[in-house]
Amino acid sequence: MKNFKIIKIILLILSCCTFFNFVNSITVGGLYSTPGQWKFITKFCFQDQGGHVIMKLFHSLSKDTKILLYSDKNPNYNELLDDIYGNKYSCEQKVSWNNYEFSPFVNNPNDLDWESRMQVKSVMQQRDRFWIVAIADCERGNRSIGGGTGSNVNKKYFAEYVFSLSNNGDHIDSVLSADQQSIPQSQMFYFLLYIIMFVATIVFIILLKKKQLESKVLQFFIVILLVQLISLVLFLANWATIIKYDGPELKYANLFGNIFSILANSLFVLLILMVGQGWTTSLYYGSMIKRMVNLSVSGLLFVFGVIVYIFVCFKAPEFNNYIYFYDTYPGYALLAIYVFIIFFFTIGNTLSRRKQNDEMKKKFILIFTIIFTFWFVAQPMIVVCAHFTEPWVKFKVISILYQTINAIFYILLLILFRPTKNNIVVKILESDDKFGLEIKDYPSSKDNYNFKNEKEKNKKFVAF
Repeated sequence: MKNFKIIKIILLILSCCTFFNFVNSITVGGLYSTPGQWKFITKFCFQDQGGHVIMKLFHSLSKDTKILLYSDKNPNYNELLDDIYGNKYSCEQKVSWNNYEFSPFVNNPNDLDWESRMQVKSVMQQRDRFWIVAIADCERGNRSIGGGTGSNVNKKYFAEYVFSLSNNGDHIDSVLSADQQSIPQSQMFYFLLYIIMFVATIVFIILLKKKQLESKVLQFFIVILLVQLISLVLFLANWATIIKYDGPELKYANLFGNIFSILANSLFVLLILMVGQGWTTSLYYGSMIKRMVNLSVSGLLFVFGVIVYIFVCFKAPEFNNYIYFYDTYPGYALLAIYVFIIFFFTIGNTLSRRKQNDEMKKKFILIFTIIFTFWFVAQPMIVVCAHFTEPWVKFKVISILYQTINAIFYILLLILFRPTKNNIVVKILESDDKFGLEIKDYPSSKDNYNFKNEKEKNKKFVAF
């Protein structure tokens, strides 16, 4: 059974690699049947090396129908972006702002319609730029066809278009918007890295069990790795579909990939909070109130994170789910939770450390707190980086940075809990009895300590 799962994973990776070699452009097609309205089609980022827009088919019942291109260098670009689905600006205004346009210039006298094929627009620029593609025919209602007479004169208006967008570059980068380039390759790398970490964690658990030592932290961590792997599989399946089939994404794959990523992040927060408070290593592991706070904080991070992400995606001007949602006003509110967690984590761990009588446990809590405080601080710092990163590179830079930071701290967690003889965690676990308690944790008799109360306390103690 395990071998079968490994074979499936290998086949998935090979399939993704195969998909990455078939096409070198992204194709967009559709119908337009609302004359008098300006209609957004897509947004694409051309890289500084340039690219091409190839109009493969443009067919309309009117020669006045136009496919319109707008560069982010356009002085009216932001106004256009903010009004993509609105009516603040008229159809005529939006058409007049275009940087380039395609028209169906060939008249078909028999069918009384217009079409054009294989028009090519080369895009040359000094830096990566976003381009908006739209279609419009600002005349309203049904129209006469070619000014002629006959049975087709009052045919209902429609237009059809098929065009491709491509960047100059290799098979993968040419089909992707410049702000998304390098993301599939990096996600493939981290997918393989997490597979290695997953296997290493299983080995660590087995070695700890052979030594009859507690392995719940690593068992929890392996769940986090599994969730991350599911997230990356969804991301890679989506990229493979886009690249293999020349444009259409795998429906909801990217959306759910991000949701699983948010879940993995929330679970990692819960694990860090619990370990910092002494889960599996100390008698003084958090009170019931602290445990409820841990669960509440991680749960709130997940629920609020998913709500904010979906809200931002569907409120984005172009319904874009390839977006770093933390760098938005709702995302800033979500970051306030991280600020609370930083104080809760550091103060709670400091108090837990003061209760310890064992110097090894004090040292471990101190090391753990210092390391993972950096992880918590890194979350808002990523947002700061995103805020000051140019929009045409923001998504790919932040996506790769986010995965890199998580991978680094995942590795650090594995190093801290490695089952080697001289590891401080192993020494702590070896010195504890089967209940996770250590003799040194008990106060001495000179402290006038009531051992009867402690006995009752031990009966109630259950490792989380």
